[in-house]
Amino acid sequence: MRVASRRPLGPAATSDIRTAFKTFKPALAGQSGRMGLAIVLSLAVTGLELLRPWPVTWVIDRLVAADVGAGDASSVALAPIAVFAALAMLVPTLMGLANERLELVVAKVSRKATVRIRSDVFEHVQRMELDEHHRHYSGDLLVRVMGDVNMIRDLLFPSWLGLLSRGSTLIGGAVVFALVDWRLFLAALVPLPLLWVTVEQGSSAIKAAAGKQRKKEGAIASSAAESLRQVGIIKAFAAEELTAKTFRDNARSAERSTMAATKQSARMSRLTEILTGGGVALVLMLGASRVRAGLISPGELLVAISYTRMMYKPLRKLTGEGARVAKATACALRVIDLLDRPAEDPHRGHEVSSLAGHIDLIDLHHRYPDGRGSLDGLSVRIPHGSFTAVTGENGTGKSTLLSLLLRLHRPTKGEIRIGGISIDDLRLEDYRRQIAFVPQELALFGGTVRENIAFGNPGATDEQIMQAAKTALFEPVLARMPEGLDTVLDESGTSLSGGQARRLMLARAAVRDASVLLLDEPLS
Repeated sequence: MRVASRRPLGPAATSDIRTAFKTFKPALAGQSGRMGLAIVLSLAVTGLELLRPWPVTWVIDRLVAADVGAGDASSVALAPIAVFAALAMLVPTLMGLANERLELVVAKVSRKATVRIRSDVFEHVQRMELDEHHRHYSGDLLVRVMGDVNMIRDLLFPSWLGLLSRGSTLIGGAVVFALVDWRLFLAALVPLPLLWVTVEQGSSAIKAAAGKQRKKEGAIASSAAESLRQVGIIKAFAAEELTAKTFRDNARSAERSTMAATKQSARMSRLTEILTGGGVALVLMLGASRVRAGLISPGELLVAISYTRMMYKPLRKLTGEGARVAKATACALRVIDLLDRPAEDPHRGHEVSSLAGHIDLIDLHHRYPDGRGSLDGLSVRIPHGSFTAVTGENGTGKSTLLSLLLRLHRPTKGEIRIGGISIDDLRLEDYRRQIAFVPQELALFGGTVRENIAFGNPGATDEQIMQAAKTALFEPVLARMPEGLDTVLDESGTSLSGGQARRLMLARAAVRDASVLLLDEPLS
């Protein structure tokens, strides 16, 4: 399943639930069996729900017919009452069993779909062009990948199954209700137009509020991630209170957005309860008058009230469902916006197994999205097999040049050729596998020393890893580690000195055995 590659619609059409559903529908592929079982169980629960009031109704009508209240109970047989009592217990028991199984099946479908969507969205985020990453805070991206994707599952199978369940209950209850007494049925329909308007208006307001809420939560995550990443600098400048205040301000802003969405949901729920309560009261008044007139039995009045509640119950649930779907839609639109961002295609271009020949930089110009320029007409040839140093003042484009060679950015003008072939014509994945890179900043991953070095070549043997460590002069550091290659490092590399961490990064580059080695500030 590839959500990003199968999206049929573009950003101009991402304003409704149907678009979101079509975008993420591929995540349900291969689960038709479970979904079919869930539909059968849902319809079974609906049928049992329609049957539920009848055992009590039959008993009441027989007791009333026998005039039990006047002391004439001799004509009431206990055997039928026992049967109806057993049915009154059997129906909810079967409903409970069916609902239990239904919840498990829906959970399996939803979780599997969520994992698929999250995996594809994460892969797309990794493939996004670097400029796109610079336009987003990392915390906001994390909220979209983890939190927003988690909400999307409500738009997929659970929401449509809920619609089927509530729709079948509503239609089934309406048909049986009309057969019992069509006049009371019409009375029960009086609040429905107002209910519909309430749900529609409330859902729109909740979706808007939920969108703001998720945006604010992304700002909180970004603030927290940045503060934790730079905790050493914060302590050095005694800026704990300043960063804590920034976090509190973001948290309070998000809380206000959350309360706005909650208020809209609560208001919609309140109006729904008032309208449905009025409908039940109307049916009760008209039904009581018809019982007094002898037109219907007390048991039939009980059925009428039960089916009135049964008709309103799906509508009340739709109120809550509408709020949930509105929030899920807001989250889905944020994820779709992410999927609409340009991504690298690692498989486009010619395959390449090695890079050989001169590196030609031809009239290279580059400007960042904010308009800053760093290269202006650079042309130079780097001979094959040579070691070339690029020097200059800060901001003259040394790191930018390396990012262009890595194809992390694209030149505004000009091109780079290796062996006479434009690097843009080579498969990106193959091309980057022929390059080893040591960045200017320390870049370690949480895990063992072995895993950090082998990141440069996942298939490397321990012998190759040790040889790379020796090449990078990291071997003496390893010798002082009790666990050797199995020593666990944290992601910030605080267990190593700056020089040791840089040698480990050099070992990572050495184990890659690449055609081209790029070092950014190798002496820092």
